[in-house]
Amino acid sequence: MKTKKIIKASISTLLMTLCLAGLARAADIKTQAEAISIAAQQRTLTQVMMKNYLFSALGVRSRNADEQLATVAQQFTAQQQQLADFVADEGVQQQLARMNQSWPSVQKQFQRKPAKLRFKELFSGNETLLTEADAMLKKVVQAKPDDSAQPLSLLGQQDLLCQRLAVLYAMTAWGVASETDSSYESIADELHKNMALLQGLPQNTAEINEQLQQLSLALERTLKVSKARPGALLPALVDRSVVKVVLQLEQLQTGYLSLASAENS
Repeated sequence: MKTKKIIKASISTLLMTLCLAGLARAADIKTQAEAISIAAQQRTLTQVMMKNYLFSALGVRSRNADEQLATVAQQFTAQQQQLADFVADEGVQQQLARMNQSWPSVQKQFQRKPAKLRFKELFSGNETLLTEADAMLKKVVQAKPDDSAQPLSLLGQQDLLCQRLAVLYAMTAWGVASETDSSYESIADELHKNMALLQGLPQNTAEINEQLQQLSLALERTLKVSKARPGALLPALVDRSVVKVVLQLEQLQTGYLSLASAENS
C-alpha cells in the first residue's frame, strides 16, 4: 500500500514539475525555434486543462488535478504574453489578441466546480480556443521560416494527441464523450502518421532516431492501455502512460532545439 502511495505521489510531482518547467521556459523566449515550441505547447495546454478538470470531476487525484489545472492556467496566460513580446509579426499579434478574447471565459469555467450541465459550454469554448491556438502556431511558423518548424510542430502535435487521448478516456468515464467527435481510432491514426513523418526527417541524428524508436514503442503501449472499455475504465493508468510519452517528447524537443541552436550559431 505504501509503495502505491509513493508511486502516485511521484507521478503527481512529475506532472507538476512538467507544468512548472513549461512556465519557466515561457519567461525567456530567445529564438524562433523556442517560439514555435511554445506556440505548439499552447494547443496542448488546452487539453491538459481539460484533462485535469475531468479528473477533478471523476475524483481521480482530484486535489492534485485542481492544483495542476490552476498551474497550467497560469502557464497558458504567461506564455501568451511571452509570445506577444517576442513575435513582432502583425498576423501573430492579431491571432494572439483573438485568443486573449476567448481565454477569460474559458478560464472562468475551468475555475468552477465540475458539472455535467455546464460541460457542453466549456468543451465548446475550449475547442474554439484550441482551434485559435492551432491557427496561431501556423502564423508563428510562417512569420519566420525555420528548419526546426516541422520537427517541433510534429512533436507538439504528438503531445496534443496524447493529451486528447487521455481527455477522451476521461470523458468516456464521466459519461460526456458524446460532446466530442474524436475517436480512439482517429487519434491512433494521426499518431502513427506523425511518427512516420518524424522518423523520415533529414536532420535526424543517430541519437534522435534511437529516441524516436523508443517513442514509437511508448506510444504503442499507451494506445494499448487506452483500449480498455467501460467496465474497466482506468483514467489514471492511461494518464500515467501518457506522462511517460510526454517525457520522451520533451527529450526529443531538447534535441531538436539543440540542433537549431547549433545551426544558427
